[in-house]
Amino acid sequence: MNELISVLPLVIVLIVFYTILWVPQRRRNKKHNQMLDQLKIGNNVITDSGMHGRIVALDEKTVTLVLKKGEVVIAKSKINGLL
Repeated sequence: MNELISVLPLVIVLIVFYTILWVPQRRRNKKHNQMLDQLKIGNNVITDSGMHGRIVALDEKTVTLVLKKGEVVIAKSKINGLL
């Protein structure tokens, strides 16, 4: 019985960390993946690095954005959001 009581605070801390850290991160990842699946040519997007551009080509893992001074090919996962 004493061993169970001494382990209980550790279990409670693990449960709290799980609900505070891992669950919200999983929700954000799911929402981001849904946004990536809905990308299409012509969408205006912003990248993780802050570049704004319009999608002109879309591949399974890469996206080609047109910027003011040319085009850039980036990884699809680096798209941060739609504008």
